[in-house]
Amino acid sequence: MSTKSKNSCSWILFFFLGLTHIHLKAQKNREASTLFNKPSTVDLNLKDFGFFVAPAYNLTQMAEETNSLFHVRGGFNYKDKLSIGGYFNTALDEFDLDLEDQIELNLHYWSVGGFIEYTLYSKKMLHLTFPLYIGYAELETDNDFEGNDYGDYDELEFFEIEPSALLELNLHKHIRFNLGAGYRFSLPMNEGYFNDPTISGFTTNFGLKFGLFR
Repeated sequence: MSTKSKNSCSWILFFFLGLTHIHLKAQKNREASTLFNKPSTVDLNLKDFGFFVAPAYNLTQMAEETNSLFHVRGGFNYKDKLSIGGYFNTALDEFDLDLEDQIELNLHYWSVGGFIEYTLYSKKMLHLTFPLYIGYAELETDNDFEGNDYGDYDELEFFEIEPSALLELNLHKHIRFNLGAGYRFSLPMNEGYFNDPTISGFTTNFGLKFGLFR
């Protein structure tokens, strides 16, 4: 074989070796796609996650009366935009509801559930946030209805959903103050002397939020 032919074969061999190396490197860097293990398209970084707890004082209307609530929620946030967690409400005082036959109920309200929240421009000193609460609630009474037709109505269970909007102020990198309002829609889960318009109502919120916001 001539020297020219040898040189040509050498160049061809190097060429194919180079292509093989590039192909094997690409295969190594590429994650295999399978039925139970698909390549990840979302790059989640733990540094993007934070957490918070937010106690608040709420005023709301029930049975045409203004009532005070202690409200607390807590959860996790992602990039200080999307938050998810749980909440708890309890009335700070009882309220009265007049029934037929001149019967008066002393009622206590509490609720528990979850929420999802979206925050706009959280890094600005003043910004907006929009929690949506979905949960279970009860109205309870200590009245004794034994011996009459009202024995099945000592409590009312209902499903509630409350969209709200809050104006939030960054006091410190770990502390925020918020105020705003929402409207509670209630759907009774058992029959009684309560109804949806009686329990549904506007809510105003004054609270603080403590946490790690990222």
